[in-house]
Amino acid sequence: MGTQYYDSRENVHTDYHVTELLQMMGHANRPLLDDSGKCVILCHAPRIEYYKKFLYEALPVESHLQHYLHDNLNAEIVNGIIRSKKDAVDHLTWTFLYRRLTQNPNYYNLQGVSQRHLSEHLSELVETTLCDLEASQCIAIDDDMKLSPLVLGLVASYFYISYSTVELFESCLIPQTRMKGLVEILAQASEYSQRWSEG
Repeated sequence: MGTQYYDSRENVHTDYHVTELLQMMGHANRPLLDDSGKCVILCHAPRIEYYKKFLYEALPVESHLQHYLHDNLNAEIVNGIIRSKKDAVDHLTWTFLYRRLTQNPNYYNLQGVSQRHLSEHLSELVETTLCDLEASQCIAIDDDMKLSPLVLGLVASYFYISYSTVELFESCLIPQTRMKGLVEILAQASEYSQRWSEG
């Protein structure tokens, strides 16, 4: 009942995301057993039109690759798919992110939709991401162009660990670290900050 849940971190009641409501609605019937299903959403009167709009109209789907680009590029560098900055930019042109940039430029903070704007945006995105990966000792950049994986990048890719987590482990773990320290360091891993519904 209701369209909110209690967020203990913020100490407030927060609305369920529309995609979570759609997922709940999908459980209103049993596939292959029921011909139809019924879902009743109980909410405050001012929110009725809001939910009607999102439940009856198509939602635009946007890419979130830019938020996870570090780990994506690191994995592609480890696999040998990306070997240079140019390869990284080319790689992005084959993604859903690239397709959505021109469709909804404001969402992606794009200044324009010309080829020059797209190229500059992708180049800046790649440059920033690769600099972060280099600073975290996941990759090496040779001659300001060639990319190669380092040990931390290999570990992050093989074990599906965020680049920021392996960077944390590298900077905090020492041979003298006791069990309490290990647990505290492990608890700071970025993977634990993600909500359960995203994982």
